[in-house]
Amino acid sequence: MTLPETRPHILTSTSTGANVVRLAGYSFLILFFELALIRYVPGYVRIVGFYVNFVLIAAFLGMSVGLLRADAARNTAWLAVPVLLALFVSIKVFSELNVLAPTDPNYVVWSGVVVSPNIRRVAVLPVALLLFALTTATFVPLGALLGREFVRFAPLHAYTINVGASLLGIASFGILSWARTPPLIWFAVGFAIWLYLSLEHRRFALTLLVTAATSLVVVGVTGGPRPEYWSPYYRINVRKIQDRFVVFVNGAFHQHVVNLDPGSAATDQLARGIRDDYLLPFRYSQRPDTALVVGAGTGNDVAVLLQIGTDYVDAVEIDPVILDIGRAVHFQQPYDDSRVHAVVNDARAFFKSTDQTYDVVVFGTLDSHTQLAGMGSLRLDNYVYTREAFAEVRELLKPNGTLILYHMSTQPFIARKLHRMLADVFGEPPVVLYEPEPRFFNYTFLAGTTRDTAIATAQPPDAFFENTEPPTDEWPYLYLKERTVPSHYLYTMLGVMLITIISVAATAGRALYRDRSFDGAMFFMGMGFLLVETKSVTEMSLLFGSTWTVNLLVFSSILVVILLANLRVLRHPPRNLAPLFAALFGSLALAYIIPPRHLLGLAPWIKWFAGGAIVALPILFAATIFAMLFRTRAASSRALAFNVLGAVAGGIVEYTSMVWGVKTLYIIAAMAYAGAWISHKQSAITPGSLDALKA
Repeated sequence: MTLPETRPHILTSTSTGANVVRLAGYSFLILFFELALIRYVPGYVRIVGFYVNFVLIAAFLGMSVGLLRADAARNTAWLAVPVLLALFVSIKVFSELNVLAPTDPNYVVWSGVVVSPNIRRVAVLPVALLLFALTTATFVPLGALLGREFVRFAPLHAYTINVGASLLGIASFGILSWARTPPLIWFAVGFAIWLYLSLEHRRFALTLLVTAATSLVVVGVTGGPRPEYWSPYYRINVRKIQDRFVVFVNGAFHQHVVNLDPGSAATDQLARGIRDDYLLPFRYSQRPDTALVVGAGTGNDVAVLLQIGTDYVDAVEIDPVILDIGRAVHFQQPYDDSRVHAVVNDARAFFKSTDQTYDVVVFGTLDSHTQLAGMGSLRLDNYVYTREAFAEVRELLKPNGTLILYHMSTQPFIARKLHRMLADVFGEPPVVLYEPEPRFFNYTFLAGTTRDTAIATAQPPDAFFENTEPPTDEWPYLYLKERTVPSHYLYTMLGVMLITIISVAATAGRALYRDRSFDGAMFFMGMGFLLVETKSVTEMSLLFGSTWTVNLLVFSSILVVILLANLRVLRHPPRNLAPLFAALFGSLALAYIIPPRHLLGLAPWIKWFAGGAIVALPILFAATIFAMLFRTRAASSRALAFNVLGAVAGGIVEYTSMVWGVKTLYIIAAMAYAGAWISHKQSAITPGSLDALKA
C-alpha cells in the first residue's frame, strides 16, 4: 500500500529564497556530517574502521527517523544538544580505552592499538552499538529539519534541491580532505552552517552555539601522540622512539622508519634484523636493474633496493601523507634519489596503467586498517590480493623476473591463500621464507624466477597444501577463511536491526499500524539503490583504483546522474513505468554478465566510457523510476523516510557478499527492484479503482 493521498501541510515562510537556502543547507549538512563522521569515528576508535559502513547506516537510519518526525521538527531539533555532546565525549573516552578486536577463527582484524596495558579493556560489541545509536541520534534532528523544509515544495523539486546540495557537500568535504585539514576544521564548518540556518530561532541557536563550542573543545583535545596528520584514509601519528621513527594509523602500529645503513644497522639490533629480513629474498633472485614497489610506505623497501644497486625504481603508495612522511624523516632519503619515481596511486590502478616491465615487483607488506570508500565490507587492500591481481603482476615481470611478497599473516589460512594464488598464477609453488619471530612480516613469498638453492633452503610447510579457496575479484576476501559472515558482524548487525526496529516503532509505529502506510515501493527502491551504489564503487575501484579521488568521483557522478534524471522527469515525465523497469533489469543483467576485468585491456578512454556506461545505466534508470514515483507522493518527507530506511536494509544485506561474492549484489538489487515494481502495482489497486472497474 502507498501512503494515504492527502495534501501536504504547507508551512508559512518569509520567502521562497529562504526556503531554498534552508532545504539546501540541511541537505548539505547531512551529507557533510556523514562524511566527516565516517572519517572521524574510526580515526579515534580504530576498531570501528572495520565496521565503518555502520556509520553510513546510522546516518541513513537517523535521517529516516527524523523525516518521520518532520511534523515536530522544532522540538526534535533540541535532541541535537545532548546527543552531540554524548557522541564526541564517547569517542574521546573510547579513544583512550583498549577496545578489543573481535576474535573469530574465520576472520582477521588487525590489532596493535597503542594503549597502556593497564588501561581498561572493553569489548567491541557494546562500543560499536553505542556509537551506532549515538550517530543515529545525531542525524535525527537534521532529518526532521530537512523534512520540515521538504514539504514546502513539490516533492520532486525538493528532491532535486536535496541532490544538488548533497553534491556540493561531497565536493566541499573532498576539498577539505585534499587540503589535509583536521577534524576540528570539518566540524567547525558544519556547525557554522547549522548555526546560520538556526538564526531565526535565537534561543536554539544560542544553545547550539554552546554545544558546538563544547564539542569542538572535545574534538580538539581528542587524539594520540603528536604530531598528528590526517590523510584521506587515516589519522596518522609519528613518534621517534630511540633511533627510529614509528608511524601509527588510527592509533595502531603501521610502520617503522629504520636507519638501514649497514654501519648503523651493525649497532642497532632491530635495524640489523629488519635489514636482513628485507635482503634475504634477494639471495634467491637476480640483482634487479628495474623494480616496482607497491605499498612503498615511508621507503624502507626502496632504500634496500637502492643499496643493492637497482638502477630504476617505481615506488607506488596510495597514501600521500605517509609518502611525505617518508620523504621528510627516512634516514636514507630514498625518495630524493634520482633513480626513484614516487607515484601516489592504488596498486591495481598502477598495474593497469604502466608500460614498464620489471626485474622484480615487491609487495611491501600491504595491509589495510580501513574499509573501501566507507561503505560495504571490503577493505582498502582487498583487490590487491586476488588471483587476477597477481596475473597482472606476472605480465609486468621480465622473462627472468621475480615477485617478492612480504606479509604478516597472523593466521595460517592467510598464508595458505597467498601460496595458492601464486602457485595458480605462476604454474608452480612459490618459495616460502618463514620468520618465527617476526619484526615487520613473518612470511616472504618468491614467485617467478628464483635460484635453485632456494628450493632446498625454504621448503613450504605441509599446511600450505591444504585445500583453501583463493580470493578472486568476485570474492576478494583474503582475511576471511571461508565463505561466511563472521560471528561478530552477525551479532553487531542483529544489534543494528534491533535499534532500527525500536527507533522506527517509537517514532511512527502507531501511525504505520493504524494507516497501513508502509511505502513498499520507496523502501525497495532505496534498498536496491544502496546495493547498486556499493557495487558501482567496487567496480570503478577495480577499473581505476581504490584511491579516495576515484571514490569521490564515483559518488559525485552518481549524484549527477540522479540530478539529470530528476530534471528529465520534471520536463518530460515518461508516461509508463514498465519500459523503465524493463530497462533497469536489462542494465543490471548487462552489468552482471560483463565483469570489469573484461574491460581492463581497453584503451583508457574506451574503458572510461564502457565502464562508466555499465555502472551508470542501472543508476540512471533507477533514478528515473524513483523520480516518477516520488513526484506522486503527497507526504514527501515520509516517502523519503521509507526510501532511506530501505537503504539501511541494503547496507545490512550487503554483508552477504562475504558468502556469495560481490557480484551477487546485482542479483539482490534486482530482487529489491522487483519488490518495488510489485509494490507499485499493488498500490495502484485502490478501492476507488476497483469500484470503477466494477462499473
